[in-house]
Amino acid sequence: MSLIVVTLMSCTTTKQVTYLYDLKDSTAGSLNKAQNAFENLIQKNDQLWITVGGSNPLDLMALNSANGLGSGVNATLAPSTGAAIGFLVEADGKIKIPYIGKVQAEGLTRLQLENTLTELFKDYTKNPVVNVRFLNYSFSVLGEVKNSGRFNMVTERATILEAITMAGDLTDLGKRENVLVVREVNGERNFARVNLLSKDLFKSPYYYLKTNDIVYVEPVKAKFINRTGVPQYLSIVAVGLSLLITIINLRK
Repeated sequence: MSLIVVTLMSCTTTKQVTYLYDLKDSTAGSLNKAQNAFENLIQKNDQLWITVGGSNPLDLMALNSANGLGSGVNATLAPSTGAAIGFLVEADGKIKIPYIGKVQAEGLTRLQLENTLTELFKDYTKNPVVNVRFLNYSFSVLGEVKNSGRFNMVTERATILEAITMAGDLTDLGKRENVLVVREVNGERNFARVNLLSKDLFKSPYYYLKTNDIVYVEPVKAKFINRTGVPQYLSIVAVGLSLLITIINLRK
């Protein structure tokens, strides 16, 4: 009977729970190339924080004064309405910049927008230095994780593995080979499945997360598995087998 119970308990293999199980050292080079190609693009409804520096303090003081920020050697730009912190990328893909007007932001990387604004601010200050940062850079993790919720990204290259780490890892019920990622692009929701057990995860366009991505971890079909990973039905089977053996022995 013990042998039967052990056999039943061994149905979950190492391959089913080990992340990137098929990863080998020989594949590292090609995977690094795939990762380095990622660039996060600005999209509608992003909120951006913009600062401008330069070698002419008087020009920057004028910018600060115009934005109600007092004196200083750096101008932290504020929306003309003063209703919110940061610049909203509007439905037309543009942001409204004081003095300059509307500037295309959607579809650009953060560095590309910095370069665009640097050129535009040359008319207002000498040797401008522009910094752009995301304000609403966050994602959500739901389902079979230990700490579901919404998390802020600390880097523009946050990965799905980092997201799962921030959520406390998957529970024993989490389906690692079929994780759902929901991403909104140009007002349309895209759905993709990723396999956390395979090295092909690194090649997926969903390996790096974007603003407002949702990661959903489904439970495995065998919901009778408890949180310790031991099937609850085993105790029932063991009792049944024990009773059967007892009856057989009594009839001998």
